[in-house]
Amino acid sequence: MDISDELKAAVGADSDIDFAFQLQIQEAIKASLASKPSSSNDDVFKVYFKGLVSDETVSNVKMSFAGIGVAICDTSGSCLFKSRKSFILDAGVRGTEGDRVELEALTEALNVAVNHGFKRVRIFSDCNSVYQYLNGKRKRTNNKIETLIDQLKHIQSKFTSYERFHVEQNDINFVYKLARDAITFEVAKWDNSDSGVTITEQCKICFEYTDNDNIYTVNTCRHRYCFSCIRKHAEARLLQGMLPDCPHEKCESKFGIERCKKLLKPELYNIMRSRVKEASIPLTDKVYCPFSNCSALMSKDEVKEHTPTSSSTAAGDTGMRKCVECNRRFCINCKVPWHDNVTCSDYVNSSKFRSSGEAKLKSLATKKHWRECIKCKNLVELAMGCYHIYCRCGYEFCYTCGAEWVNKKPTCKCPLWNERNILYAQPHRNGW
Repeated sequence: MDISDELKAAVGADSDIDFAFQLQIQEAIKASLASKPSSSNDDVFKVYFKGLVSDETVSNVKMSFAGIGVAICDTSGSCLFKSRKSFILDAGVRGTEGDRVELEALTEALNVAVNHGFKRVRIFSDCNSVYQYLNGKRKRTNNKIETLIDQLKHIQSKFTSYERFHVEQNDINFVYKLARDAITFEVAKWDNSDSGVTITEQCKICFEYTDNDNIYTVNTCRHRYCFSCIRKHAEARLLQGMLPDCPHEKCESKFGIERCKKLLKPELYNIMRSRVKEASIPLTDKVYCPFSNCSALMSKDEVKEHTPTSSSTAAGDTGMRKCVECNRRFCINCKVPWHDNVTCSDYVNSSKFRSSGEAKLKSLATKKHWRECIKCKNLVELAMGCYHIYCRCGYEFCYTCGAEWVNKKPTCKCPLWNERNILYAQPHRNGW
């Protein structure tokens, strides 16, 4: 028995052997095989794979685990390579998750074959749905499955010969056991029945394992991510003018404002408070203080209640209001500081208005070709990209003419983009 046979025997000897040690053994197997003469291009290698999904109860918590088993044999039936992998699924998930894990198992198996330089392969599996996805007989049900199928088709193109065979479970018990052992190993990592065990969890964004204490749970949907990833996601959403939401696909859960106090820096937390208030006020009721050193956001009801009762008649006739933050008077119609004894129409036509910040902003917007959202009145500047604008209020429109986009399609006939906004010169660094 040569060294590679001994190593392969060691891998299969004990299913409970430490997984990291098994990986080290597998690396030794690959190194041993690499030292042997390369196989002929006419050799056909048998590739076996299995993906399993299992619900397990860990510390009284129901969790879903996925396990993958892969094995590759040569023409004589000798096992050249085998491995197992595991990861966490969303709790209680079923449906297409089983198909997705099977597709991931096949992807893993084919990548191994490609990395070993195998050109002719025969694939064996007891999951017929995988083959139905690949030949188009089964509909792609979500983005993850669609991405995996596209990856598999790309990998398949790297083989000179590729055949698929459907077999019974008994014919692939060895990879089935690898997948099952992978799940058992993953469950053991989560089992905190012993006080000395540290629980780790894999973040579904960065795929890194981290202590359970460093995992953030979205308060409504209970999806979980590491603090580092969720903090970056929340910051990006806030800087885009939107409230942070759960990054899980098709999940619409919003972050709770109080739970974000420890997650965000103070300045970003204050921005989030403003965003929450903005979201709570209907677009037609939003009022901003016109004084540049205040700019407080208010609702029409708030500002009306804050205006002195003795001025209610005047306020109703002229539009005079009082800011709830700085207590200075302004005109709710003109959106400028209050103009005593001057009607709104006369004030707009006066030189005083033309020198005001509101007039200067409108003039600059016209000069720079900025577009105003007709729904929330926010000004939008196109720096780069296409003319499809998605305003922070949710309204979609054409940057060229302002026409609305409906169901991701324009209602106008304007060009979708200009090449100079798509292909632009990157700034040079270090003078070159």
